[in-house]
Amino acid sequence: MGTMEFAPLHVYSGFSFLRSGFPMPKLLKKALASSFPYLGLSDYHSMSGFPELYHGLEHSEIKPVFGYDTEIEGHGFSLYVKNEVGYRNLLAIGIADSLGETTLKTLKEHQEGLSIVLQPDHSPLPFRPYDEEGLRSGLQVLTKGLDDFYLGIPYGEKARPIAEAVRDFTAKYPYATLAFPFIAYEKEEDAIVLSIVTAIDQDGQLQDKTESGDFFFPSENSLSSYYTEAELQSSLKLAKSTEGFAFLSKRGGLLHYPTEDGKSSQETLRELSYAGLAKKNPDADSRYTKRLEYELSIIHQMGYDDYFLIVADYVHFAKTHGVSVGPGRGSGAGSLVSYCLDIVRPDPIKYDLLFERFLNPKRSSMPDIDVDFSDVRRDVVVTYLIQKYGLERVGHIITMQTLGAKASLRDVGRVFNYPSHDIDVLAKAISLPYEDLRANYRKSPSFRQIVDSDPYYLEIVTLASKIEGLPRQSGLHAAGIVLNDTPLPSSIPTKVDEYSGAVVGFEMNYLEEQGFLKMDILGLRNLTIVERCLDLLRLRGIELDAEEIPYDDPKAIALIASTKNMGIFQLESPGMNRAIATVQPTSFEDVVAILALFRPGPMENIPMFARRKQGREKITYLHPKLEPILRSTYGVIVYQEQIMLIATSFAGMDLGQADLFRRAISKKNAAKLESLRGEFLRGCRKNGIDGKTAEDVFALIERFANYGFNKSHALSYAILSCQMAYLKAHYPIEFYCAILDGTSSNDPKFKAMVSEMKRSGVKLVLPSVNAPSLRFMPSPKGIRFPLTAIKGIQYALCQGIEEEYRLHGPYADLFDFARRVKPHGLNQSSLVKLIEAGTFDEIDPRRATLSLASGNALSYAEMFSGEGGSAILLDLSFPKPDVIPVTENKMTDLLNEREAIGLMVSGSPLDGLPGKQKYKRLSDIDTSFGAIEVLGIVSAVKAIVSKKGSKMAFLTVYDEESEREFTLFADAYSQAYPYLKEGNPIVFTARKDRFGGRESYIASNVRPLEESHGEF
Repeated sequence: MGTMEFAPLHVYSGFSFLRSGFPMPKLLKKALASSFPYLGLSDYHSMSGFPELYHGLEHSEIKPVFGYDTEIEGHGFSLYVKNEVGYRNLLAIGIADSLGETTLKTLKEHQEGLSIVLQPDHSPLPFRPYDEEGLRSGLQVLTKGLDDFYLGIPYGEKARPIAEAVRDFTAKYPYATLAFPFIAYEKEEDAIVLSIVTAIDQDGQLQDKTESGDFFFPSENSLSSYYTEAELQSSLKLAKSTEGFAFLSKRGGLLHYPTEDGKSSQETLRELSYAGLAKKNPDADSRYTKRLEYELSIIHQMGYDDYFLIVADYVHFAKTHGVSVGPGRGSGAGSLVSYCLDIVRPDPIKYDLLFERFLNPKRSSMPDIDVDFSDVRRDVVVTYLIQKYGLERVGHIITMQTLGAKASLRDVGRVFNYPSHDIDVLAKAISLPYEDLRANYRKSPSFRQIVDSDPYYLEIVTLASKIEGLPRQSGLHAAGIVLNDTPLPSSIPTKVDEYSGAVVGFEMNYLEEQGFLKMDILGLRNLTIVERCLDLLRLRGIELDAEEIPYDDPKAIALIASTKNMGIFQLESPGMNRAIATVQPTSFEDVVAILALFRPGPMENIPMFARRKQGREKITYLHPKLEPILRSTYGVIVYQEQIMLIATSFAGMDLGQADLFRRAISKKNAAKLESLRGEFLRGCRKNGIDGKTAEDVFALIERFANYGFNKSHALSYAILSCQMAYLKAHYPIEFYCAILDGTSSNDPKFKAMVSEMKRSGVKLVLPSVNAPSLRFMPSPKGIRFPLTAIKGIQYALCQGIEEEYRLHGPYADLFDFARRVKPHGLNQSSLVKLIEAGTFDEIDPRRATLSLASGNALSYAEMFSGEGGSAILLDLSFPKPDVIPVTENKMTDLLNEREAIGLMVSGSPLDGLPGKQKYKRLSDIDTSFGAIEVLGIVSAVKAIVSKKGSKMAFLTVYDEESEREFTLFADAYSQAYPYLKEGNPIVFTARKDRFGGRESYIASNVRPLEESHGEF
């Protein structure tokens, strides 16, 4: 195919955020199939698409053109980068835009290296209606001092009058023009996509579900019939002028750490490392000093002295300012320098962790020490970095929040005013939330059945699929921070956010290739849980340092082996607990191995690992040299570090070579494998290993190379897992309080936690106005719910209840409570909700009676209120109203209690039902293997008609702990229909949908409980 003499320049991708219907992958695919020699990108106020544009065209004959659209004093401009100077100037304009400070003066001061195109269809100049004299004078002022300037000729029937005005004007005045169609979607009929995203952006609504427009990717014929050859050639001329710009250049650099007394970074790092070693291991032998010297020499040789000092500094800041720090993660724990600087917890020599797995002098890559911090205090560390190095040198990293399957459905529902119930039916049937609508249709029977049941549902899903994958808005990467030696705004697209400071405009994966140093400063909720648990222990006079919590405690390991692991870091999933039950760990090293093995691929080795550990299978080694390397994992290769050690022991490779060997062999490239095999066998011969053994050992490595996991990471995380297990084993009440804090009662994990607590004999206690708290707290009877867990109660009111109790003592009755708390915002709705949650049970358990009296209680309270609701300070005495008893209903109380706090604590609607013990709880479905028999109460039934014309339904069932929605397919529904009345107790077979996520369940064999369950 020959190339056409035209360059599409005015192109918006999804990175224009709801101004385009063109996701970048779709745009690149369309461009690669075209005959155009260039593809321009000029997203509105965004350069975030530049890396994808560059890499998407990198191996093609199409050249990228990097542009940017902005609006200055009412004029739409497209700016295109011709060289490095132009790129830096574009960055300056971008930062000015983010601050709302861009003017024509700004543009003219930063025009060098840029081609500038005015968009006549987005300008207050009189192109339409056409006014020649007004246009002449206006352009004179606008373009004075601008060098490389064009008037863009827009495309389309609606734009034709403006195009003709530009042509008529430039026939008389010397302004350069170029073909400048605006491109925002693929085909004419995709105009509806742009209309939908515009409506989303502007919170508007649409009626028409089909539309055609002019902003499509043009064909050669449409261009040739609309533009002159000179106009098309002019677009090509601009595109060619940009070839002097090399996008992929090193513009970032490692920040210099400010040392004291004029010492070099190398000297400072050495001093701190040896001081740390002396403190951690005063009797360290030559293995430590030799390893430390080696690591320090490699770190200096690779130019990373400052990097280690920067990380050590902010970790030290966190630890000395009340911010919990994790024991380590990733391969960084393999560094003795990191251990000596107190960045990581495990001793790498004690646990055979390898520095080269982290930083290999034979492999040029940036170091990557990821550090976990308490999630509620992470921002303290980021603020410290900004204060230390300056706002312009520390930046957050942008991330794209794209429209996924459910979000697309909900946005389409809002735009086209579809009933929310219908959107809910479709959204709840999506069992693969991280896959698109087409994948859900293919893989999820329940979703497919709904879509096929009615063309109405198909229409909704079709519309939603059109906007799927488009970025909806940008956000901040949860962990990534960029530190740079020069100001970020002059090196990379940067915006200034009012709350977050500098935000770099390229996503995380594209930073290192331009030399920018990314630090992962992660927030980890588990560290916050540990903090909270230790705070509660201090209330009992028990002082524990987070870093000194044992991680090899026998009682903790036994707890893990019991599979009661809800709330324990990395160990709470049903699959992980099946692995734990299989292995039956008895040591810390076993837990490390399980964390490494429980991953796709490696988990195939769990049964063999378990058999060998339990003595049911003989542990064998192909050669005596393998025993010291594989002894801790019962002869099974579990870790990448073991592969590296085998390569050094057998083939004589150094650890740098062994790391490259490990990485290469795991990629399974057939040609490369043969070369690696020859290299390994030659090394074995030199080391005196016979050919047969060498072949067998290589085959063993080849088999496990894909399965080996990073031991440094598994071991670091196992430390935190086992420390949490220690707290749970020794201080269960405080642990459960900490883990329940911050978890919504609607969260399935909350329900699972409550189930485990019940099995462990730990009781939940209703919230109480006479034991008020804002968080879960230990009580003599168990764990008390906080007031803040009650739905519909404002936090400020909870604070008021707690403050009033603390200052003036217990509440005597409902009227005393209303009088004292009304100034804090108490109204009848919140008072009734407090009663229904059981907060007055310890004063008066008659909930229906108190609810009826709530209005009188607030009227009584009014008599003690001054102007504006403030309390009267005079000692007034008014008689309290009488309380009129009404009939109490335990079932109503339980249902209201469940509504208020998410579960039933004071009893169960299933109590007293015959044969209750024979059946499982709803929450057991998540931890059971296969189908189970469940007892529950019908809450709701939603019936729909399938494609075949038969009825199926969604059945909602609850018990005292939780609520679940089940799919009843046609046969099951037709059998169960007579029993599905609200409030009926039913027994049924339940299983998790094997295609679905955690909330996708199937019910069958539904039947009523055979005997009457009596009155509550």
